[in-house]
Amino acid sequence: MRKPTKCTPAQCATKYLKRIAALTGAKQVCGESYRLTTGRMHFLVDSKFVRVMSPRSESTCFSVAADPDMPSAEVVASALLQLKNNARLFEKWREWPAHTFKANGKMFRDIYQLTRDET
Repeated sequence: MRKPTKCTPAQCATKYLKRIAALTGAKQVCGESYRLTTGRMHFLVDSKFVRVMSPRSESTCFSVAADPDMPSAEVVASALLQLKNNARLFEKWREWPAHTFKANGKMFRDIYQLTRDET
C-alpha cells in the first residue's frame, strides 16, 4: 500500500526546484526566475524563457520546450539541470529553436522519443 502524498504536484515541483537550485548554485532573483552561472556564461531562467546575459550588456533569449501540464517550477528545474550539465546546449537551442535536445546535446529524432526510453 502506498502512502498518500501530502502535497499537490505544484508544491512537489516547488520543493524539487529549491533542491535543484541549491545543487546547481542558481540564485532566485525574482518570482520563479533564477540566475545560473556556469563557466563564463550567465543564464536567467524562468518557465517560459532562458536568457543568456553577456558581459557587454547584450542578451539572447529562447523559449523552453515543455509539456503544457508540467508545473512551471519543474520546467525551471529541468532547464537549470540541463544547462548546468551542458552549458553549450544554449547554442543548440538557439540554432534549432523548434527542436528538442537531450541533456547530452543530441537532438531527439522524433516527437515520440520524448516519452520513450532509448538504448
